[in-house]
Amino acid sequence: VIGLEGQSWVIPFAMATSGLWWLGFAQMTFRMVPEPYIENEMEPMGVVASTKMALSEVMATLSDIKSFRTLFFYMLAYFCFIDGINSVTALAGVFGIVVLGLTTTGLILTILIIQFVAAPAAIGFTKLAEKWGTKKALQFSLVCWCFVIVGALSFAPLELENHEEYDVQYSWDEGNGTYTAIAREGVNPIAALPDDDEQQWALTYEEALPVQKNANYKLGYAVEWAFDDEGKSIPVVVNLSAASLASLEATMDESRFSYSVEGGELANSTGLGVNHPTSLGDGMLDFIPETARNLVWAPLGMTVFFQFLLLGVFAGALLGGSQGLARSMFGQMVPETRSAEFFGFFGFFGKVAALLGPLIYSVMTVWFDSRVGIFAISLLIVAGAIMLRKVDVEDGIAVARAEDERNRQMDAATA
Repeated sequence: VIGLEGQSWVIPFAMATSGLWWLGFAQMTFRMVPEPYIENEMEPMGVVASTKMALSEVMATLSDIKSFRTLFFYMLAYFCFIDGINSVTALAGVFGIVVLGLTTTGLILTILIIQFVAAPAAIGFTKLAEKWGTKKALQFSLVCWCFVIVGALSFAPLELENHEEYDVQYSWDEGNGTYTAIAREGVNPIAALPDDDEQQWALTYEEALPVQKNANYKLGYAVEWAFDDEGKSIPVVVNLSAASLASLEATMDESRFSYSVEGGELANSTGLGVNHPTSLGDGMLDFIPETARNLVWAPLGMTVFFQFLLLGVFAGALLGGSQGLARSMFGQMVPETRSAEFFGFFGFFGKVAALLGPLIYSVMTVWFDSRVGIFAISLLIVAGAIMLRKVDVEDGIAVARAEDERNRQMDAATA
């Protein structure tokens, strides 16, 4: 599938097979994992009755905040750090493609490798929790997450050096006395909406760019980079002169694309848009990736794909461990007699938390840029880690045991 990136059916096919993967392993779980013993098991009920009961249980759980202060304070800490972690993992794909210029293939490979790292790392964190305790192991994972995010801020594509690395490549055809242009395979697509500024730019310079009409767009005339059905570049003869190149360059400076000219009277001309992934220096935090590129990535010759892959492995190692430890710590402070109630609330709390991180990222990206958005999300993890230090796990466990004893005595009295 990775080798068929240019085919339109590839991504829907990959998503469908992922669904089959989940369905298959879910069947194994249903058939092979025994149903645990449930205290205070309830009779089955309809949709309306179960909805009413769920809402009443949420309100009842909230009314017990004073009785379970430690548990609820931990949930606030969890709200912060798990939202930061989930937001980073959810937005990594967008950040990788839009900001760093990764290809879809590179992103898929990274995510695939992460899956094979996460499982053994989760086992490793379990061993660490046995040695240090769950709280200390979780704190360690959160500190590591902060370093991972700082590392993500340092990602920087290497500066373009070769003609073949540019998005639009003009080559002089000596025989015909004209320039032929191709779009680099893997270049970001042109915005498809006809009234989009980028689409209008492509239409304006259609005779000087390697573009073709987008046959799949039904609502209006639009162009896209010239690729065949297999995603291979189609050479296009263009009308390129010194005047047209100067005009194109003036507008491309504000774009996210680059160009290079090889041969002819315009040989060695290059241009780079301010929003191109390799263009740094204008953002509030651009000094971080710029410094990392000059001191680390460029001397090592490490492309942005391997930068992303390296940190992706570290993130994958932390992902399974931090989430598992967070649930384990919560489970230690939950009364067994009310486990369904509290874990249901815990799940609800996690879904609510999922809204905050993407919102912060969106706002900060609009106000500043994507790197500031990622940095803002890291502050959620820092806040959660600081709050976690104040959680008294032993007190939470003692309160849970006292609640279990009280409930079991009440059940015995009414039996």
